[in-house]
Amino acid sequence: MMKKGSVRVSLAFRLWIPSACVLMLASCGLQSGPKLDATDRKFAGFYSDYLVRSGTTSPDSSAQGVVMNSRDLDTLFVRHGIDQKSFDAKLRAYSKDPALWREVLMLVRKDLRRQQ
Repeated sequence: MMKKGSVRVSLAFRLWIPSACVLMLASCGLQSGPKLDATDRKFAGFYSDYLVRSGTTSPDSSAQGVVMNSRDLDTLFVRHGIDQKSFDAKLRAYSKDPALWREVLMLVRKDLRRQQ
């Protein structure tokens, strides 16, 4: 014969296990997407800077933006420690992995907000 206290413990334990499983699964679902490597972060910094310098992020909707020449782009590449080859490779990677591109864009958004 079981005591009343052990029934409560047993019942609580049986309820706790499914609850813990649900919480673990939910937390896995809340984790962010793919992890960004150093080149992804450099790309995001480059892209943020490009958007700001080209006038794309201007709050004025009538702004046409500034066309950046190759020297301006080269300066941004150097500033962010990225070269054309790795830039092109990342563009290809992002086109094949939308989740990774989304993470890069989230970082760009954070960077742009920080700059405002």
